Amino acid sequence: MAYMVYNCRGDVVGLSLCLINFIRKFDKKNVMKTSLFFLFISFTAVTIKAQRVRVPQITGPGVDIKLLNGKTISSKSLETRIASIADSAGITGLQVVIINHNYPVWTKSFGYKNTETKTLLNDSTIMYGASLTKPVSAYLFLRLVDKGIFDLDTPVYKYLKQPVGAYEKWQDLAQDVPSFKKITARMILSHTSGMPILRFLYNDKLNLIAKPGTKFYYSNEAMNFIGFIIEEHTGKRLETLAAEEVFMPLGMRHSSMIWEPGFLSNFSTAYFKDGTVYGSERKMSSRAAGSMSTTATDYAKFIVELSKQQGLSKKLFKEFLEPQIPIISTRGFGPARDSLTTAHKKTGLSWGLGTGLINTSVGKAFFHAGHGEANQNFYIAYPSKGTAVVMLSNSANFEAAAAILLKATIGDSSAPLEWLGYFDN
Repeated sequence: MAYMVYNCRGDVVGLSLCLINFIRKFDKKNVMKTSLFFLFISFTAVTIKAQRVRVPQITGPGVDIKLLNGKTISSKSLETRIASIADSAGITGLQVVIINHNYPVWTKSFGYKNTETKTLLNDSTIMYGASLTKPVSAYLFLRLVDKGIFDLDTPVYKYLKQPVGAYEKWQDLAQDVPSFKKITARMILSHTSGMPILRFLYNDKLNLIAKPGTKFYYSNEAMNFIGFIIEEHTGKRLETLAAEEVFMPLGMRHSSMIWEPGFLSNFSTAYFKDGTVYGSERKMSSRAAGSMSTTATDYAKFIVELSKQQGLSKKLFKEFLEPQIPIISTRGFGPARDSLTTAHKKTGLSWGLGTGLINTSVGKAFFHAGHGEANQNFYIAYPSKGTAVVMLSNSANFEAAAAILLKATIGDSSAPLEWLGYFDN
């Protein structure tokens, strides 16, 4: 019942019931016939609305995959090619979902979820999403903006119940109150808040490293801060809101912002480059920057929702997938993030409200990476083409092979992997 209420939002049903009550007052003779008519209309509308979240079943092994250049490749050939790439690169386990015409048309899992037990990875194996959590958190926040709970350009301090210095985890931000009070949700979602990526790289301090709104500095800390604000202001846990606003309506049954006991029967173990065990990520508390567990099949449903621009108002979707700040750094992370370049002008590399953006010869694309200690993930989507690929791995060897995999799966050669540092090691 909660699922259906979420999708219809009570609009049509509520209107129908109001009309029925109106008829009862003024047309008692025909109330039964007319009531049944309005209930039928209501039921039909709700059914149509609910169909928005039903992604068609992924097709069988005989499907041909359409590449970005318009050519096709058979699923059998693709499976052989990816298996060869994964084996040569030493990728322990890999889940792949390809989207054509804004529907998942092909999914396949390769390798092992656990090499010690020789247990194969499958499409339902739970993977650690790492920073693929961030676009979900951003989308969740924008859903709350649409509901009038938050505003993108209101300084976030106004949503806190106490001065920021009163919160032990965030008290460092009080060392520059005038700058802190300029930070908005728009800045946090576009990584221009001025907060560092991780405080432990700065002597465990959360001091601002740039004036808010002036530079792109990818920040886990800022995303976790907005997660904290969401929880405190709404009085709900982040994992609860994510389930209500994203996972349940999209049918993402194998996804959660925290570790769920039900994941234990089919959860992947991650491995370092040399094949030694890292372990499995089991986040017991939600973090907007990176606590999500999911599967490639589940996450593809989210990418379809974004590509079809569903779930948000037109105004917010326009902002979500429009550049908020151009990227002019040589790298997105590490020392080279302060090294400036003009190389990205041609591609229009930039950041929207939760995801990276790039212009290519075949249209605009949005992308994001997920980088854990040994879990590495990536997606890129071309909305105008209705084409995308989602890849989740439990191996630190994925990034080195990402370019070849992107070329093989959808014919992509435009993803900014160099800027992400994929070729550095």
